[in-house]
Amino acid sequence: MSENRPSFTRGVFAGAVYDELLFPYPEPLDKRNPEEAAVVRRLIADIDRMEKAEIIDPARFDEEETVSEEVIAEFGRCGLLALTIPKEYGGLELSHTAYARVFERISRTDPSLAVLVGVHCGLGSKAIVLYGTESQKSRYLPLLARGETLAAYALTEPETGSDAQNIKTTAQLSDDGTRWILNGHKLWIGNAHRAGVIATFAQTQVDRGGETVSRSTAFIIRPDMPGFRILGTVRKLGIRGSTQAELLYENMEVPADHVLGTVGKGFTVAVQVLNAGRLTLAAGCASGAKALVGEMATYAEQRVQFGHPLAHFEITQRKLSHLAASAYAADAMLGILASLADRAGTDYSLEAACAKVFASELIWEAADEMVQVAGGRGFVKPYPYERLLRDSRINRIFEGANEVLRLFIALNGIQGPAESLKEVGTALRKPVRNLGLLTGFAASRVRNILVSKVTLDPVLHPRLRGHEKYFEKHVAELRTATDRAIMRHRREIIDRQLVLERLANMAIELFATACVISRTQRILDERGEEASERELSLCDLFCIESGLRFRANRVMLNGSSEATDARRRTVAADIREARRYFVDDAILD
Repeated sequence: MSENRPSFTRGVFAGAVYDELLFPYPEPLDKRNPEEAAVVRRLIADIDRMEKAEIIDPARFDEEETVSEEVIAEFGRCGLLALTIPKEYGGLELSHTAYARVFERISRTDPSLAVLVGVHCGLGSKAIVLYGTESQKSRYLPLLARGETLAAYALTEPETGSDAQNIKTTAQLSDDGTRWILNGHKLWIGNAHRAGVIATFAQTQVDRGGETVSRSTAFIIRPDMPGFRILGTVRKLGIRGSTQAELLYENMEVPADHVLGTVGKGFTVAVQVLNAGRLTLAAGCASGAKALVGEMATYAEQRVQFGHPLAHFEITQRKLSHLAASAYAADAMLGILASLADRAGTDYSLEAACAKVFASELIWEAADEMVQVAGGRGFVKPYPYERLLRDSRINRIFEGANEVLRLFIALNGIQGPAESLKEVGTALRKPVRNLGLLTGFAASRVRNILVSKVTLDPVLHPRLRGHEKYFEKHVAELRTATDRAIMRHRREIIDRQLVLERLANMAIELFATACVISRTQRILDERGEEASERELSLCDLFCIESGLRFRANRVMLNGSSEATDARRRTVAADIREARRYFVDDAILD
């Protein structure tokens, strides 16, 4: 990432509000690019048609644990497998905004289908689009755009996960320089059991300052290359229609011209490709949450208990209102994030992480509450609610586990304020154990944000000024909390994950709140106050709930939390030593 590219989320850690990144809220795609908007509407209409004709059948995909070839072929004919591929190679070349909107619609139809498309368009094909040579693009992108075969992205390994810097797979150039010999083991690779084109990664020997070191390199491989084996596929809790395969490379021969990008620069390929994946994952989760709000409302109005519809009771109303306000926030974050991704010179990596964490936890909460409202029907087939719950769980793991992303957000955020403390700055530039792909980001420098403003400059509607006041107050409090955490823990801050987690939670709430204010201001500008009362209620409720969550995290950063955290470490140490719950049985003993 460039040191000079601004980031809203990095800024708030230092008390800087880069409101020009969020205000004014982006205009609808219809206004920005009517031609592209028409393509998006056509694609959505195709999905509607396939859903109505039951070509897309999520229950069947779940039972059979596969997406049918019929659906893949139909997606290819409609252009739904060409979303990210340039027009010159037969693709649609959608912007990030347009791709996110189509992905929303696919996700709402079936999460398994969304995984298939996301791997094909957003990972496998995208790697070639970003880093392929002209020859590689001309050879592979047209057939991927037509859906003649699927693309896959093989990074994850049994021992190292998705840590591109420390993968175990190796690649050695043959003596005659015509091919690379790959040996290694890949796990949980989406689409790989039937993909014809796979982007993969292996360690290669390169010269760095006169010293030979191992650095990852990206390659394009095909299943017809000697030494390629599919060991099998895995059965899963959810998204069963998508298929994840286990691959083995045994002296696999890859032509020398199939290096993707530059030898020794595979980490860069992996980071850039995966970063955009968080945008589409957030889009899919936001879409699913909105759909679940509608499903819950419909069910709660129809289901009568104790002489009233479930929707009559305040507890149900609390669930509905909270989920609706949170979905409004996720949607607002998505609009901002897609716009940032489409802007040149903007670092949106932290905002993508914030949106992914927020939206993935929201879809899980919404699915869980839907099961609860549905009662026994939520737990059994043929009702879809148990499947929706199973499908939603993976999102907190996909594209970086949420625990890791919170550390990623916080480590980047505190780096600016920590620059004045040399020893802390040095510690932050060291790789952080188990952060995988994120260590590269955590080691990056940020632009100077010590001279900052803590105010929102855009003129807001009077109905939003109370939220503006609290937002500015909370930005100042995050800056103070960040400084105190750095001064208290100094070099050890990188190991104080409970502190980092709370700082990240505060930053996520600030980004979400700013997006909500920005979108609501846009709606007020377009419709006026009287016609915007429902959206204002969503905005009010979200900002209040978000502020309470922010405060809870801030309070936990004060001195009293130290004793609680120490007690947590003590209990965990006792359990680790015993390797079990060690207290005697309460009844028999």
